[in-house]
Amino acid sequence: MTDEALAVVEAGSHMLLYASPRAMDLLYVASPPDATCRLTDLLNCDDGHLLRFLNDAATVTSPLISRVRRLSDGAALTAKGQRVAGEDGRPLIAVALKADTELSRRFRLLADKITALDLEIEHRKAVESELSRNALARDRTLVAVRHIAEIESGDPASLNHALDVLWRACGCPGAAVIGVEAGQLLLRALNGRLAGSFDMNASLCLPMGLADFWDMPEADRAETLRSALDEVAKTPCDLSDLTVWPLFVGSEAKSCLVLQGPCEFPTEVEILSEAVASLLSRVNVETELRHAQKLQAIGELTGGIAHDFNNILSVILGNAELIIDGIEKDRPEALEMELANAIRDATLRGATLTSRLLSFARKQPLMPQSLSLNTVLRDLDPLLRRALGEIVDIEVVWAGGLWKTRLDQGQFENALLNLAVNARDAMPDGGRLTIETANTRLDTEYAAQHLEVTPGQYVMIAVSDTGTGMTPDVIREAFTPFFTTKGVGQGSGLGLSMVFGFVKQSGGHVKIYSEPGQGTSVKMYFPRDTAASGTGSGEQLASAALRASANGFILLVEDDPHILRYAERTLILLGYEVDTALTGDTAAELLQSRSYDILLTDVILPGSLNGRRLADLAYELWPTIKVLFMSGYTENAIVHNGQLDPEVELISKPFTRDQLARRLQKLRKQ
Repeated sequence: MTDEALAVVEAGSHMLLYASPRAMDLLYVASPPDATCRLTDLLNCDDGHLLRFLNDAATVTSPLISRVRRLSDGAALTAKGQRVAGEDGRPLIAVALKADTELSRRFRLLADKITALDLEIEHRKAVESELSRNALARDRTLVAVRHIAEIESGDPASLNHALDVLWRACGCPGAAVIGVEAGQLLLRALNGRLAGSFDMNASLCLPMGLADFWDMPEADRAETLRSALDEVAKTPCDLSDLTVWPLFVGSEAKSCLVLQGPCEFPTEVEILSEAVASLLSRVNVETELRHAQKLQAIGELTGGIAHDFNNILSVILGNAELIIDGIEKDRPEALEMELANAIRDATLRGATLTSRLLSFARKQPLMPQSLSLNTVLRDLDPLLRRALGEIVDIEVVWAGGLWKTRLDQGQFENALLNLAVNARDAMPDGGRLTIETANTRLDTEYAAQHLEVTPGQYVMIAVSDTGTGMTPDVIREAFTPFFTTKGVGQGSGLGLSMVFGFVKQSGGHVKIYSEPGQGTSVKMYFPRDTAASGTGSGEQLASAALRASANGFILLVEDDPHILRYAERTLILLGYEVDTALTGDTAAELLQSRSYDILLTDVILPGSLNGRRLADLAYELWPTIKVLFMSGYTENAIVHNGQLDPEVELISKPFTRDQLARRLQKLRKQ
């Protein structure tokens, strides 16, 4: 009997008095029954069927069979009950249980399938809900990207418009765009709650550069940026949950997008950040293009008036010198002498002003030669120290193995002096000026972000000071002619303009890095001369004013009668024999009738023969003739790509008698 599922129950109380091990398994009883365990507690009796079965089994002598269910899981069992008597005569019921194995298995399988089906239904509902949310997010993202793409990059508020679109699409409390401009990390656009807590263009201070910032773990980036924002917040702002996204301009993360609050749809934000980065790239390129177009327009205007203006200055300067010569012989201390000298000095200042304008316009004729900037700096060092005075400490750092570059040495020295003087003015209480040379390379990525830059090897010279520095607005306008932050009468605003034009005309690149209170660094990049062969800086004539006696026969060609008359008188005073002509055609007739030692001709002449063609005719007729061009504004007749044609000699108007004498003397010695 013990191998069967047998249980003994008290008839009246249904108390379980005994259960075999098999019965215990079927009833799910873990330990032998005690005086508190009833069979009705183990089997389902809700419908009264079990109670009727037990009552009937206690009153009849024949066995009864019934179907019962286990209370724990509802599994079906077959119960066979029969009345028996105990040792003390108490009525007992012997219940033999038998499990319906197949039926139970099916019930279990069905229950498992129902449970799995319920889970699948719940999963599908969750997936459908997520897909619906993702579809809405995708649609919002596509609409936002289209709106950002349609924003005009020329609009000064374009980044704010883009941030408005992104802010609405993401549903975050606040957003900001932070970018590098002129070496500073600035808040360039703000929205939502962040807009009320910060000022636009507020400068942030990170303990590292932006490149190192992106190398940090994401959590550290957010904490670092949070600390920087806290320092410039004008009102308390909750920055406990920030998400930082890089904005790539080319292959470099030059800016970042900051979202306040948790990011619900990171993929969509990443797509939107790329759209904002594209707009940022367009803004940078178009801003630089518009600035370049403005500078080009000013340059064209400058070139247009330079020729006539220099002709006028030539007449004034020449006649002032003739007056000085006449007065000097008879009354060297006369008032007329003082006035004539004042006119001469003012004319020379005007000539310098015009020269700087032409340099900015990239129309100043250059005479480049292969140079080592280290050598030029060593020669220029004493002059720099005298010009800047003792309150400025000058440090020059020469790079070893510096490449050569092709430059007009005189123009380069002027550019460097202009930068040094600007640095001195930015350090009124003294400071340190550092001039550094280096070999470097500008890659395609950098060239793509800067107009007129060709990728390749460059010689870099940096002029850095510890002065007051510049704001981004000042940096943007620094190269514009006549723009200056100095007081009235303290500067013409053409120093940096001349530097800009000279560097660009030399095929180079110039960049300003500055921050208010932190000083300024101006870096000039000049192309490497891969075929360096020049060794000298040109012959230097010792005499400042040469006088000639029967120095030769000169054919002077100038279309302006006033300049022609002044130049003729000057040449005669220098001891030359002179023939004159107002046009190229007249000069050609004179060349065919006799020979000359020197042809001194303006570049721009009326008629079919300009100065270049007239010179070609002179060489054809008289191969040994020397030619010196003069011009206040050189066109492409003798200048190409901003540089004089080989073997061309040019003197720029207006010129003094001493300058003309030196050039003629040098020409005759060649």
